[in-house]
Amino acid sequence: MEKRKNKKIVIKVSDLSKSFNNNIVLKNINFQLFEGESLAIIGASGSGKSVLLKNIIGILQPDKGSIEINNTEMVNLPRNLKEKILLDLGITFQHGALFDSLKNWENIIFKKANKEKMNNKQGKKLAFSIIKQLGLQPEILDLYPSEISGGMQKRVAIARAVVMNPKYLFCDEPNSGLDPKTAILIDKLIHEITTEYQITTVINSHDMNSVIEIGENIVFLKVFRTNSCKDS
Repeated sequence: MEKRKNKKIVIKVSDLSKSFNNNIVLKNINFQLFEGESLAIIGASGSGKSVLLKNIIGILQPDKGSIEINNTEMVNLPRNLKEKILLDLGITFQHGALFDSLKNWENIIFKKANKEKMNNKQGKKLAFSIIKQLGLQPEILDLYPSEISGGMQKRVAIARAVVMNPKYLFCDEPNSGLDPKTAILIDKLIHEITTEYQITTVINSHDMNSVIEIGENIVFLKVFRTNSCKDS
């Protein structure tokens, strides 16, 4: 592809396999992703989409295989070195994973505030600058996650993921539990963020509208009778 001419491979997964209690979930997964591109991981429920994503971002450890991010092998990488790589990752989880005890603005700046010193005024100002781009009103900043809608929670989670200006964005089922109209808005939002900031984005989804809107590349996980899965 011509547009890949001057781009480098930034994520490379080779022969990745993962099992739980002898139950094969992932088997010999292979793909690579170029800088600034997007990838959609698709497949039926139970095919291992979330497991694959969690292996890539380091929450789970594969049984075998290789995961390279920006030419750094992540498997068995010492924790202090892995944490430096993870600073370049923005992550949203299927159910938001927002902290119920923190206000929305505190959720948004949580990662950055742990890395840099900032007072409440600075934190709110930063959170406000992010949510403006995501179509949220400033009134939600002083509310708790339980006081806003599911769609708003998803956008707050995205705001938290992008506040550090990540090189890579990983989204686990970004449209889970949303009505069709809100799901379309989230798809467009992720696509716009990927394009505008040239972020390398990986999503997993069972929603084909998301795949069409976001996914330049696709990894398909297929469930077998043995409950193993592979890319095809």
